[in-house]
Amino acid sequence: MDYAVTAELAPPAEVVELDPLQQEGVAAVLDRHLAMVEGVSGPEESEIDVLDYRITVHPAGVSVLLALDAPSLQAAEEGAASVLDELIVETELLIGWSVAESAVRITEDEFNERLAAADDVDADDALQAAIEEALESSGEPAMDAAHWKRRLTELAPRLRAFDTEVFGVGGEQAALAAGALVHAVRVVTDEIFYDELALAVNNATVADAVGLLVLEELPPCYDKRYDAFFARAFVLASAAVAVRLTEPVWTSPRSVAEALALRLVINEARVVLEAAELMSWDDSEPVFENFADAALGGLEHHELYEIDVPLAGDAEPEVVERAAKLEAELHTQGLAFDQWFLPRDGAMDFHPYLDAP
Repeated sequence: MDYAVTAELAPPAEVVELDPLQQEGVAAVLDRHLAMVEGVSGPEESEIDVLDYRITVHPAGVSVLLALDAPSLQAAEEGAASVLDELIVETELLIGWSVAESAVRITEDEFNERLAAADDVDADDALQAAIEEALESSGEPAMDAAHWKRRLTELAPRLRAFDTEVFGVGGEQAALAAGALVHAVRVVTDEIFYDELALAVNNATVADAVGLLVLEELPPCYDKRYDAFFARAFVLASAAVAVRLTEPVWTSPRSVAEALALRLVINEARVVLEAAELMSWDDSEPVFENFADAALGGLEHHELYEIDVPLAGDAEPEVVERAAKLEAELHTQGLAFDQWFLPRDGAMDFHPYLDAP
């Protein structure tokens, strides 16, 4: 039987109120981990499947609505609590959080009545509609577009390296784009730190890890090279870009790593604008393409994302020759992995940490 269960997650006791950045951060962490959960064992070894979920963050905590296939109402409630308890225990960034309550929002009878009434809708659509209705009636606030508009507009002046004309739009849209970039810097930085910890603890690379927040967005052809040391080096590159965004005069990315870090910041800026319903993904594309054209200074890296064979680690014999050829071509262009942290101008004044063996 399918149930929709609402659970309330409470932050650590010392947290009086989640600020906007904390709210977005915890939502991202929960979303990444819940997306990987397929099920949990219930009472008497029963199987409980997780069908879908919704996350609503507010200053006092988080409301999570789980759609579960469980043998009984009690099993659904216990299963939802078990899923979230286990997620909290296994997630470093959620230390101190707790499940405050877990209760079925839609009962068996209610769900059956709605399913029976759905003449032209299949079971999945009926469940989705029921979940949406439960979420809307939960009384928890959704993301406040007016709040985000104020927040991003306040951050906009910190993007001192560029005039707002760089976005190719004016007025409010340009201010929102600028503020979103500044906001994105902190989100991306936090996510790199999280990913570094996950890779270090598991002695893994991005190719082996699950539940990462941002490093998996780098070119997949080198995902076997993205380990904990790489993550630490990459955060230095992203920090350099972030600082220069707030300086009066812009300095283009000096390395491939810096260009890739800027790409991640741009992507995150677009994500927050879409999530806050301030600018759709399609509408933000030309805005940030204009910005990228001005900011990257001719350092092209897009073809790294177009490579569909692994350039690191073991590979099938039939692709080894092709991979070697691609690697040689990238090296000629200065885009090979061992060139990512080298200054493009040939200078040697890069961070000493990057000299580590």
